[in-house]
Amino acid sequence: MTRQISRPAYILILAALLGLVAGTLGADKLDFSGSYTLKKTTGAAKPAKGEVWVLSVSQTESAIEVTRVLNGHQYVNKFPLDGSEGTYVSPGGPAGTCKGQLKTKYLILDSFVTSHPQLNGPAVQMHTKERWELSSDLSALRIRTDVDFPQFSRTLNGFQVVEPWFETYVRN
Repeated sequence: MTRQISRPAYILILAALLGLVAGTLGADKLDFSGSYTLKKTTGAAKPAKGEVWVLSVSQTESAIEVTRVLNGHQYVNKFPLDGSEGTYVSPGGPAGTCKGQLKTKYLILDSFVTSHPQLNGPAVQMHTKERWELSSDLSALRIRTDVDFPQFSRTLNGFQVVEPWFETYVRN
C-alpha cells in the first residue's frame, strides 16, 4: 500500500530541500572580505625597505571593494562582479575601467587604464589582470599580477614587456 504525502507536508519537504541546496551552494562561495598585510613578493613589484602594503577587502554579491594602502597612500576601487564595468583609479593616477569575476577557487580582477607615457606621444592602454587565491585555511591570500598592452599584442609577438609578479598576504 502506498501512502500519499499531503500537499502541506510536500511543500514543507520541498522548502527544506531547497534551503539545504541553497545553503550548500552559498557555503562554497568564496568571500575575500578581510584585512591583509603583505608578507612576501616575487617578480617585478617589490616594496621599498620599510614600506608596508595593506589590503582591506569588502565583498558583496554584486561587487568587491579593494582598499590598498601602499606606503601610506590609500587607493580604493570597486570591481563589479555582475559583468558590468566600474571606474578604476591606478596608484599612478590615471583612471580607467575595471571588473571582477569569481571563478571556482579564484577571483579575477581586470583593470584597463589609458595613459600618455610621453607628453606628446600616443595614448597607451594597459591591461592589468590579478588572480587572487585564498589558502585552504583562509589565512593567506596569493595574488598573481599580469600586465599587457592590448594594442601592441600583435607587434610584440608574445613578448612580455612586464614580467608577472606574485604577492602573498597574511590575514590580520
